This record gives sequence, C-alpha cells and structure tokens, in this order.
Amino acid sequence: MKSRQSNLHYFFLFLLTLIGFSSCSKDTDLDKIVPYSRVQFEYLDNENKLGAVGNTIYLDENDIVTSSAGYKNHGIIIVRLNDGFAAFDATCTHDVESEEHVELDGVFAVCPDCDSKFNILQGGEPFNGSVARYNLKQYKTSSTGEGSHAKIRVYN
Repeated sequence: MKSRQSNLHYFFLFLLTLIGFSSCSKDTDLDKIVPYSRVQFEYLDNENKLGAVGNTIYLDENDIVTSSAGYKNHGIIIVRLNDGFAAFDATCTHDVESEEHVELDGVFAVCPDCDSKFNILQGGEPFNGSVARYNLKQYKTSSTGEGSHAKIRVYN
C-alpha cells in the first residue's frame, strides 16, 4: 500500500511540473518571425500629422533614406500615443515573406493577403478573428519637441 501512495505523489508532482511548464507565457522573439533589419532614422513632423493621440502615418523607403524601411522595406508605421509615440514594422507577422505590406485603416493595420487586422493603439496586437497570432514588430522610439517641431527617432 505504501508504494502505491508514493507513486501517487510522484504522479502529482509530475502533473504539477507539466502544468507549470505549459502555462509559461509565450515570450516570442519577433526577430525569429520578422527577421532583423537595421532601422535608425528621425522623422520631423513638420505638418503636425501626429499631433493628436491615435494619429498614424506610414513611411516607406522614399521617406526613410538613412536606413532600411523595415523588413523587406515594407515600411514603418508611427502612431501618436498618450505618452509619446510607437513605431511598427509594416510586415504582417502571418505572411512575413509576402511582397505586400500592411495598410493603415484608422488605428488598424490590415494585411491585404491574409486580412489580418492589427490594433496599432494596443501594441500592434492582432484583432479578434485574425489569422496572425503575433503582434506587429515594434521598434524603439524617442522624441523631442511638440507639434510641428516634433522630431521622432525610430531605431532598434
């Protein structure tokens, strides 16, 4: 009877260990999904396009001459948040090798290939019903100035 109880203890220990490993967060390295591309540029918001929270712009290789415009030159999306700015690669995390880039639709970015929709105000996370499972790749930002004198630095 004693060996049966000890085996039961091992079973529960194994079960708890298995649950512990399977419930760990998915800390996905987006460089494995959207390959690394050197991004380092400054955007001067002369026309105050990013003056209000939720305003977004799309920049492509014609707008960014000092570095790549993200993976496969798909472009960079910049959005004004309450506490500054955020910048995202315009590569869909589901159709990474597509020649197409996500397109802005208000505060959403939509993939023309798989119809995945990403919420730019929520860290580029996929919207419910999207086939994409991972957020858009986000770049670091810093800014100086305000209004038409705002300078946003985007880098990785």
